[in-house]
Amino acid sequence: MIESPRSRFSVAFSPWLACFAAVGCAPNPRIAELTRENQSLREERQKTEHEWQLCQAELAGIRSQVEQVSELGPDRPADLFAPVSIEIASLSGGANYDDRPGDDGITVHLRPKDADGQVVKAPGRVTIQLLDNSDMAAPKVIAVCTVEKPEELRQAWMGILGTSHYSIRCRFPDGVALPASQKLLVGASFVDFLTGKTLTTSKEVSFFPAGGSH
Repeated sequence: MIESPRSRFSVAFSPWLACFAAVGCAPNPRIAELTRENQSLREERQKTEHEWQLCQAELAGIRSQVEQVSELGPDRPADLFAPVSIEIASLSGGANYDDRPGDDGITVHLRPKDADGQVVKAPGRVTIQLLDNSDMAAPKVIAVCTVEKPEELRQAWMGILGTSHYSIRCRFPDGVALPASQKLLVGASFVDFLTGKTLTTSKEVSFFPAGGSH
């Protein structure tokens, strides 16, 4: 019986198949590790692509908002309700914070006002400066107080019993020399967070130092 070439090839290749099958069935730690790394890279790429798509969508939304605001011009709604000036109310002045004789600082009642002259509760950063102007040639800064955290400014708002203003306490530093005139110039600035504009004003107020009399 003559054996066909195909039969001879099959017989000769059978040991190789058996060997390959044996190797394939045996666990290979390196192959498993590469498989895990490949899967991790695919997942990371998918995550990155998803985040990129989200960023693109957010950027497109911001661009659309900017275009809409630009089309509104200078009379856009934010500006219509934003403060255009600030006022230090007449009740501002020396205040006693510890129930002992003499004032401990200056309480400033600050009123942001819109274009119609109405007081508005606007978000912003307030800076108060107390200045001794008794020597005009050499004015002296007594204290500087800043309120810039939104929650602090919100807590300073007074809107009851007909009052509408921010009440800012600015204490005298310990040991500071106060003017004998018992008067200080209060400088106030308000940075409006809606428009980015800075509004300023000033007012002279009176105080009563420790040992003084009202």
